[in-house]
Amino acid sequence: MNRAAAFSVLLLSCAGGFAVAAGAPAWSVREHRGAPTLWRDDAPVTPMIFWQWKPEQYEVERFSEAGIGLFSFFGSFQHYDHPYWKPDGRVETEFQDAEIRKLLSYNPHAFFLPRLFAAAPDWWIRANPAEQCRYAGGQTNKPRESFASQKCLEETGQAYRRAVRRMLDADYGSRLLGIHVTNGPWGENFCWDAYFSQAQPPAASDVSEPMRRRLIRYLRDKYGNDTARLRDAWKDASLTFDSVQAPDAKRRMQTTAGAWRDPQKSRAVMDYFECHNQTVVEMLDHYCRIVKEESGGRLPTLVFYGYTQDENWPIECDHRGIGKLLRLDSVNMLSAPHTYYRRALGEDGEMRQYLASAALHGKLFFDEGDDQTYLEKRKPRPDRRCHVDTVEETQALLYREFGNTVTHGVGLWYMDLNGGWFRDPKLVETVGRMKKWADVSMGHSRKRNAQVAVISAPESEYYLGYRQTPDNEISYGLYHDQMGEFYRTGAPFDWYLIDDLEALEGRDYKVYVFLDCFCLTAPQRKAAEALRSKGRTLVWFYAPGYASQEDLSQARMEALTGFRFEQAEQGILKGILKDSGHESGIGKMQKTLFTVRPETGVQELACGVGNLKDKIVMARKTGRDWTSVFSAIPGFPADLLRKLYTEAGVHVYSDCGDVISANESWLMIHTRTAGVKRISLPARCRKVTEITTEKVIGENIDAFAIELPQYATAIFLLE
Repeated sequence: MNRAAAFSVLLLSCAGGFAVAAGAPAWSVREHRGAPTLWRDDAPVTPMIFWQWKPEQYEVERFSEAGIGLFSFFGSFQHYDHPYWKPDGRVETEFQDAEIRKLLSYNPHAFFLPRLFAAAPDWWIRANPAEQCRYAGGQTNKPRESFASQKCLEETGQAYRRAVRRMLDADYGSRLLGIHVTNGPWGENFCWDAYFSQAQPPAASDVSEPMRRRLIRYLRDKYGNDTARLRDAWKDASLTFDSVQAPDAKRRMQTTAGAWRDPQKSRAVMDYFECHNQTVVEMLDHYCRIVKEESGGRLPTLVFYGYTQDENWPIECDHRGIGKLLRLDSVNMLSAPHTYYRRALGEDGEMRQYLASAALHGKLFFDEGDDQTYLEKRKPRPDRRCHVDTVEETQALLYREFGNTVTHGVGLWYMDLNGGWFRDPKLVETVGRMKKWADVSMGHSRKRNAQVAVISAPESEYYLGYRQTPDNEISYGLYHDQMGEFYRTGAPFDWYLIDDLEALEGRDYKVYVFLDCFCLTAPQRKAAEALRSKGRTLVWFYAPGYASQEDLSQARMEALTGFRFEQAEQGILKGILKDSGHESGIGKMQKTLFTVRPETGVQELACGVGNLKDKIVMARKTGRDWTSVFSAIPGFPADLLRKLYTEAGVHVYSDCGDVISANESWLMIHTRTAGVKRISLPARCRKVTEITTEKVIGENIDAFAIELPQYATAIFLLE
């Protein structure tokens, strides 16, 4: 087929299987077969995109021929080098225009999602020193605007509005499928501290005057403009709202109760963290609303936000306002690169988003598929993060990306981050095959069928000390080591925010895992307590419900979990498993550990090591109509979890220890070991097809066995 003919076929196939209509279509995010997806006018669109810094002819043409019709591009350095807002006040999108027209010269039928940066240009930052972000740590390089600056929001917002308008009115405006709204370091909407994430002491922004004014507004709202309430909370009899200052780095790093910040002594620090994160959400809302207003609601917005907390850096860098952002009607889509720590072959490549909560609020998530291909290793100075050496190993990672997304009913963009990663016909064919099956997936149920719910409260770390110190080694251990165990249980799970717990009461989850729920509000505790029935198993880690807005309470933990605890000043986050004698956990020292008191009804699952060698660090207790399981340490092993799941009535697809993900129509296995994999399905299937080889595994079956090599990915369509 020649290229012109291929583009004709593309009209009917590339953007979800419908003909391209004349004029500018209306794009939206709506539910389709049980999960949010992208819609063009009244038809659902397969959410698969290809991204490069700038459109390159080889990739655009080859991937278009393979069925990819959606593209994205632009990065932060390009924005800083080519700002659309000029010092004389003009707004000119000439750089964006040229690259967009280049894309359309390679494929005139393409639709695209450009990143449009809201970050103030350097000339504006130099001209407005009073509006700059300020660091308690004293950093002065990389000067950037304060997200709290009302002057910046107003003036940069006006320029952003004009840039959006120019793109809508351009000759390519009808090919826009949305705007990716970007700000902060690398466009990922972190606070600017992320540029200094390894600084000691932490950079500890933002202590600027704009941020101080924003903190005052926040406190007036929180404390009802009542000075007496503010003074009581901050323990300062002379404080007024107008005299409030952001806590400095020394005060933020100080713990007042072992590993913890006691709200009775440190409320100012937690209030600041709450405000700091809310300010980022407000900034994103501001720019996303501009896109909505200028497009008349025709264009959806996408933001990088809600990354799960697996980066081991200071709290000021993270996305912890995700519960509030999910409730914005100005934001339709979210994205994140998947975890950087479990990307190698045989690992899970976890998507960094509370995916079940995002879906609950109607947000479409796109996984940024930036796993590096073997072609990076062929470069004179290859990126050290490249994990593969061959085409076959690359395909296993690409299929894993696809398997993770299709089993969650979310979107995917393949990312050519360093350039030249896909210049191999075999890789183009691999992506084309996945696009074909992604189109097929749109005709099947996209609903999740997990029976395990993992619950997170990312604001809990406001009450703990900083990471990479004995005040807080637990959080990284839970988000990295413990999450890795969940993927190897053989049973899928859904990940929610604690803010959504009440909405889950009627759902068919047999096991609830409270991962980092150290701080709970009274309504959240009530919602958790309501789950203690119907034979459910509730799993708790480290210090569930220990903190509240008002105080720290061991008694509250005991009432919530049904265990009685004793507190250790510190201990190693390791345990010896009772049934096997194997060691579990991580070799880090953590302050303020809670161990379970031995008593009637308590089953010891693991004892501690070192000064905790005679203490119970993992335990199980069966109540009248529920089971409580507690672990003081991360690394509760997959095989023990699998046993608990089975006892709770959870369907386990396989006990092979490989990475498993599934929904009603799809199953993925990414192998850690070679051998015969025996799979049990939750229902009889009319037909099971392995799509990477396009072989039918069986018909009218509810179980099968397949032999797979180590570090391979197999994906099954379950009809």
